[in-house]
Amino acid sequence: MKKILLTGANGFVGLHLAKELSNNDIRVIGIGGSQGVEAVPKWFYDYQVLDLTDKDETLKINFEDIDGVIHLAGKAAVGPSFDDPMGYINTNIGIEVNLFEAALSQNVFPKFLIISSGSLYDPAAGSPLSEESIVLPSSPYVVSKLGQEQMAQYYTTRGFECIIARPFNHIGPGQGLGFIVPDLASQIVSGSEVKVGNLEAERDYTDVRDIVRAYKLLLEKGTSGEIYNICSGRSLSGHDLLDRMTSLVEHKPTIVSDPSKMRPSDNPIIFGSHKKLTDATGWEPTIDIEITLQDVLNDWKNK
Repeated sequence: MKKILLTGANGFVGLHLAKELSNNDIRVIGIGGSQGVEAVPKWFYDYQVLDLTDKDETLKINFEDIDGVIHLAGKAAVGPSFDDPMGYINTNIGIEVNLFEAALSQNVFPKFLIISSGSLYDPAAGSPLSEESIVLPSSPYVVSKLGQEQMAQYYTTRGFECIIARPFNHIGPGQGLGFIVPDLASQIVSGSEVKVGNLEAERDYTDVRDIVRAYKLLLEKGTSGEIYNICSGRSLSGHDLLDRMTSLVEHKPTIVSDPSKMRPSDNPIIFGSHKKLTDATGWEPTIDIEITLQDVLNDWKNK
């Protein structure tokens, strides 16, 4: 593929993906917000500020010479979706519909990679979670992602090739606060005390740079209509992450339990299987967790 349209291009994952694609001689047309536009990285062949929730704005995209679309844009955090269910559903499903309809209006049919989420699965189904595992509409965010998957399946009946990716937790340099690794890292590098919540739960973490490599491979080699997990295939607890990060710094911070950060964990261990992805593309996670965590710590030191 020579030219890719990338939505959500100025986000945490979008910037890593633009770099991955550009380094493989793919021209990246980025669609994103105005934040940081004055310093758009060299990885973009073109960058456009458009509100994709607006149908008319989306119609400004020229799909004529676009080979593929990787759709990242939308609301991504689970927690806030409980307070804004319609906002999540309207935004996440609406943007996708606008993109497909804009391409249809131009009678152009690029291949789409729709980014869903590994959080769709019912944790009670047992790990490792495969693409055949039961899904559970456990939050408005999850409902919006299920809606995105179903809309993609609908647009395959309209002539599009659509592949669905379900990434599990991804971490790496550039990730903002509100997630466990940057929350811990920012405290570790900034002071002598680290406030923590419940660190017992074990989750599946993959370096974002491995994740975006999987996106590129799926767009090239994935089968239309299929769903693919992207994950490490193992679980790490919050304690594991904290211990590994504190071992990578010279000072040893004091760990303090913060009741305001405590969250119940009914599902202590969750991890996925990437066998289907590996069989289809040859992808395997390659970046060791210590390298990821060191890069995150360095990122926060530089800030």
